[in-house]
Formats: sequence, structure tokens, C-alpha cells
Amino acid sequence: MRPDPIILRRAEEHDRAALNALTQASTAYRGRYRAMLDGYAISEAQIAEDIFVLAEQAGKILGYYSLTTTPAPELDLLFVADEAQGTGLGAALIADLKREAAARGIRAIKIISHPPAQAFYEKMGARVVGREPASGPVSWTRPILELAICDDSSSDRRVRGDIARQGDA
Repeated sequence: MRPDPIILRRAEEHDRAALNALTQASTAYRGRYRAMLDGYAISEAQIAEDIFVLAEQAGKILGYYSLTTTPAPELDLLFVADEAQGTGLGAALIADLKREAAARGIRAIKIISHPPAQAFYEKMGARVVGREPASGPVSWTRPILELAICDDSSSDRRVRGDIARQGDA
């Protein structure tokens, strides 16, 4: 029996609690990196204002990204549930991010990366362009990357089965 397909769709206000739970459960933010998420919650305004896309399977949210466009395009958030890591879901989310950006005429996206995620972003085609110094609860330097956007609608969006954008044929 084939698993249910993974559906990509815009996040809505009613998804906020599940998105926050997924974010806070991330083992990538344990130990010294925990301070970055302490007290953090996705706001209603973020979901309304940003390009906020989630991936769900059988009604369960497995990952999401948030792209801000002002003052400049930036990947604000990208999370994949621990149990979905290594399945290609992160790559599928990046492919969708690129598609969304290209449709808006965006040529490059800034990423201030969680240090352990730097290699993933580089594998997705981003390149390091600088360093963000430690500030506030973030007591470590973070890599700043740039992800070039090209109008390539042929990006692979497969994840151990099918993945579809809600509304796609």
C-alpha cells in the first residue's frame, strides 16, 4: 500500500499551534542552541504576512518554511520534523521555496543559518556570503548564505513517494 502523498499548502492561522509544536520539538535546537527558541512562537502576523508553506501527510504537519519579502527576501524559518529528516522533504521545501520566489521575480534569498544546517543549505545551492555576529540570546556566530533563484520549474519534488502542491493538477 502506498503511503499518503505529502501535500504542500499555504499555512493558515489554525495551523499555528502545530507549527509551533514542530518548531519547539526540533532536536536541532537542543543544548547550546536551545536559547534561540526559548519563548519563540510563530505569530498570527507572520502567517498572514509571510509566504508560509507547510508540508503535511495524512493531516500531520511534517515541515514548513517561511519566506519574508520585506525589506529583502529572506528565508526566515525552515523546519522538518525529526522523523521526516533524511527523506528529501527539506529539499522538496527548498524546491517549492525557489518556485515561489521565481514566481515573484525574486532573484536571490538571504539565509541566516543555524550552524548545523549550513551544509544542507550549501547542498541546496546556497553559498556563504558572510557571518552574523552573536547577539541577544544567540551566543554564536551564524553563517549568512545566499540562495540564487532561477526559473526552473523542473525541480525534483519527490519524497519517498509523491509530493504535490495543493491546487496542482
